[in-house]
Amino acid sequence: MVWDSVARFRRGAYVNSKVSRETVRSRIMVFHTTGGWFGSGEIVFPLSLPLDQQRRMVSEEQYYLSALIGQDLDSLMYAAERYRGWGRSWSSVAFAIETAWYDLSGKVKGVPLYELLGGSVRLSVDDYLSVSEPSIKHVRDRLKAGDLSRKVIQLKLGIGSLSDDVEQVALVLNHLTNTQTLLADANGKWSVGQACEVISKFDDPRVIWEEPCSVYEENTEVADLTGKAVMVDQCVGEVVLAKRAAVDGVVSSLTIKPAYLGGLSVAHDVRNYCVSLGMKMRIDGPWCGDIAAAAILHLAVGVPAELLIASCDLREPLNHRVDLKGVIQLGDNLISPPRGSGLGIDPLDSVMGDPEVTYSI
Repeated sequence: MVWDSVARFRRGAYVNSKVSRETVRSRIMVFHTTGGWFGSGEIVFPLSLPLDQQRRMVSEEQYYLSALIGQDLDSLMYAAERYRGWGRSWSSVAFAIETAWYDLSGKVKGVPLYELLGGSVRLSVDDYLSVSEPSIKHVRDRLKAGDLSRKVIQLKLGIGSLSDDVEQVALVLNHLTNTQTLLADANGKWSVGQACEVISKFDDPRVIWEEPCSVYEENTEVADLTGKAVMVDQCVGEVVLAKRAAVDGVVSSLTIKPAYLGGLSVAHDVRNYCVSLGMKMRIDGPWCGDIAAAAILHLAVGVPAELLIASCDLREPLNHRVDLKGVIQLGDNLISPPRGSGLGIDPLDSVMGDPEVTYSI
C-alpha cells in the first residue's frame, strides 16, 4: 500500500542557500506478509530534487513495487541494494524499502529496530533547532520569539550577502549561553576564500562551521587554513567519502543522513566506522514524516553521548495531516524513537485512510 504525503512548512516558505520550498513530499509504503506482519518505509524526496523528476520517480513505483509481490522478506534488502546503484536520486527509495525490511524483521523477532543496528547505548538524544530565515529581519524576529534553549542551534547561511552571514552569526551567538553550540551552515555556498573571510571574523569555540563549501577537499582546506571546527554534510554523501573524512581527521565532525546514503545498513556501517575512530557526528536527514524520522532516531540512539553532537525531530517545521507518533518528546529537548518492536509505529491503515494505490497478488 502506498500513500502520498505532502506537508506544508508551518512558518511559510523554507529557504536555504540552495532552495526555497513551501512543502515537502514523501511516499509512505507499507508491505504486508502472508504471516500477518507489516513493515513501513518512507521515500523522502530531497528539497533540491526537481518536481518533474519527483513525478517520474512516482510513476516508476508500479514497476519496482509490483516486482516484489510474492517474494520473501529478504527480497526487500536485495531491492534496496540494487536501487542504491541507480544514482543519488534513488537513495531515498533504497532507504524506504530497507526501512520496511528492518521494521518487518524487528516485528518478527519482537525487538525494537535499534537492536538490529547494534543496540542502543542511550534512551534519548538531544534535539537540535534549525533556524532558516530569508533575511536578517526575520532572524531578529525569530530570536525575539525565544525557543533557543536547545543545546545545539543550527543557523542557515548563504541566503544573503557575506556581511549578512557575519551579522546573523553574531546575532545568534549573542543569544546563546557559553554551553550551547552553533552550527553555522552555509550549505556549501561559499568558496574557500569566502569561507575563510567569514570565519576570520569569529574566535568563538561555540561555533562549528557546517559545510562551508560544496566539495570535501575545499572544506578540509578551510579547516586547515582557519584552524576552526568544520563539519561536513552532503559533500560526504557517499560511504567512501564519509569514511575518508573519518580517517583523514581534518574536519571535526560529519553528518550521517541514511536517506541520502541509501539506507540504514550503510548508515549503520558509517556510524560504527566513525565511532571506532572517535569522529563526532550528527545523525539526521531531510525534513520528513514520522516513519523516516523514527528510523533515523533508531540509528542515533546507538551513538555514545560524547560522539553525538545531536539528532533532530525531522517533523518539527512541518504541518502533517496525521501524527503517527514517530518521535517521542521526553522534555528538556530530548527525543527518542517510539517504543515497541520494529519502528514502534502502530498500523497506518486506520489513521492514514485509504491508500492511493495497493499492489497485491
